[in-house]
Amino acid sequence: MQSAEPHATGTGVQAIVVAFGMFIFTTVIATALYGPAENSERAFRLLNLWKRDPEPAPPAQRRAERTKRQ
Repeated sequence: MQSAEPHATGTGVQAIVVAFGMFIFTTVIATALYGPAENSERAFRLLNLWKRDPEPAPPAQRRAERTKRQ
């Protein structure tokens, strides 16, 4: 009795997931560069959310943290 390949169906699914991710990324980049102003602004904000850096604190919160330190 032969055993089935453990990743035989995984490569097809992985290719679909990668292609879908590339499609979404390309759509957001194209919207940011060539879309209307409102959609472009939203796309650039979405690109900032995709960065791995933590989001900076709002200005009011930063001021409160500075006053606590002093």
